[in-house]
Amino acid sequence: MEEVLIIGSRDVVSGYPESITTTSLNEGDVVGPARTVGDWLDTAAGVTLNGQGGLLQSYSIRGFSRGRIRTDIEGVPIITDRRAGNSVSFLPPELIGSTTVERSAASALYGSGAMGGVVGLTLRETESTRLSISAQNNDEAIAAGLTTSITPDIYAGLAVRRANEAEAPDGSLLNTGYEQVAVALSGETAFHTLQVRYRFLASHGSDIGRSNAFFPDVRVSETPEEDHTVAVVELRNNGLWLLRAYHHYQDWSTEVDILNNGLDRTEYQSHTIGGLFQWSTALLGSNGAFGIEWVGRRDVDIQEDFFADAQTLTLSQQVVDGDEDTVGVFADQRWQLDDWSVAAGLRADHIRQTSEQQEETDLQWSGSFRLQRPLMDGVSVYGELATAYRFPSLSERYFNGQTPRGEILGNPLLDPEERRNGEVGLSVATQEWFTFQASAYYSDLQDYIERFSVTDSLISFRNVEDAWLQGIELEASIQLRGAEHRLTYQWQEGQSDAGMTLADLNPPEWRYYLSWPTTLGAVRSDLRYRSERSEFGSGELPLNSALIWDVSIARNLAKQWRTELYLDNALDEDYRTTADDLSPLQPGRTFGVRVMWGGES
Repeated sequence: MEEVLIIGSRDVVSGYPESITTTSLNEGDVVGPARTVGDWLDTAAGVTLNGQGGLLQSYSIRGFSRGRIRTDIEGVPIITDRRAGNSVSFLPPELIGSTTVERSAASALYGSGAMGGVVGLTLRETESTRLSISAQNNDEAIAAGLTTSITPDIYAGLAVRRANEAEAPDGSLLNTGYEQVAVALSGETAFHTLQVRYRFLASHGSDIGRSNAFFPDVRVSETPEEDHTVAVVELRNNGLWLLRAYHHYQDWSTEVDILNNGLDRTEYQSHTIGGLFQWSTALLGSNGAFGIEWVGRRDVDIQEDFFADAQTLTLSQQVVDGDEDTVGVFADQRWQLDDWSVAAGLRADHIRQTSEQQEETDLQWSGSFRLQRPLMDGVSVYGELATAYRFPSLSERYFNGQTPRGEILGNPLLDPEERRNGEVGLSVATQEWFTFQASAYYSDLQDYIERFSVTDSLISFRNVEDAWLQGIELEASIQLRGAEHRLTYQWQEGQSDAGMTLADLNPPEWRYYLSWPTTLGAVRSDLRYRSERSEFGSGELPLNSALIWDVSIARNLAKQWRTELYLDNALDEDYRTTADDLSPLQPGRTFGVRVMWGGES
């Protein structure tokens, strides 16, 4: 993992996040194969898993989760209307090339949905054929991934995987099974000064367990079928401008078997379409970009059917039927004034939400101002002030029906959330063998949207008028005799002005990562100590302390063959990942093996 300190923003060439604190992750940052992209993200300081468990596990950036994080695949915003937030579970890690995490308030450049940060994913591209096969005990998961180049400019990928129910350290079963297949295609070509890039992803999943604490005694929840397609085409002109058009179609269902009380089935479809036009500028001695972005959501349709038994349909209703359009105009400019690097960004968004119930329109502004200055060779300081916001989602406003968590009652009167954020930090880099990063941030929140329990079986949403959130992050990395040692620490707290703890906060955690390459292979270790957290928010429970250790040993077998043995939760720690009151225990000690052939190491 590498943390880059730069002054920048949404780059006109790459289209992916760049900011003062940007973390780039790849496959090597996870000890053993990852189950979801959340396992990659969880290795970065300030990022933790969130919500419930299983393949649909979501994530939190600095205590912001659910709809407050924008997740892009090759620049395509992934919006799923899940109240728990994105998991991007339909994209197998075997097809992911890299992951970029922007942890600051990014709405000034990305609009609503990026209030808590941005996650950017790219598809894996390998010039030579690469095959990866893994298998493990506990949940009997197996996975195979194949990526190759069809021509020097066209790449393809295929991933197939499945898993059964896992077992927790106390012997209880976890609803974590799934089956999934996905294909990817990417390429580019050039016409004079124009570069054309295209990306396509199709994914099908079935029998996906929605793991939570209700399983198996109260209710059993699963996604019987899940289909996604993502496509994007880009035109670029020598880094001067970029034109992007994209779509994301999704069709999936959820079944909730309320034991001895019937079965509830929800069908979900939606189509996201949009485009981005961005061009570079040089105003008043600056470098930067202007842009226009449109994100349209069509036919967001959620249908609920309730069966008293296998044959008797007692209720059928359309709980959401809506559309949404967001048009944003943004600018970002950068100046170099002697030793000072200065950047400023501004964005205006107009949103229109329509449903059978009503129509809502709104206009929001956001901005950012950033400074960075070197103090001496290899040492620099930075500061940032930013405003951000998030519009309530269609499901938060209009969904009224059954979910794996329980019955949800939408609130059409929700106001947009607003965030004012300040951050300062220090960066130290000494002759490539030692780096140190420290950052502290404070956020003032208005109309924060909170999930709360109306009754034991009914959940709704409300605005918290005023709240605050603050935290620190530390990271030190040492290269010693070929081995990398990395130590990170994170701490955070947040409350409403009424003194109530906010939900989804990151628990305090120390983390020590070791990567020790040898001529025969490599040893990697990831040891985490999470402190207990007695304070908790609405819909949460206290968290016990936990010591979690993952370790792997890799060995080169031949010129293109490599094998890896790994242990997840090697200490068989009995713990819950998140404070969510329905979060289940995590799987117990799991032994696995992965064999790789060809491709880039």
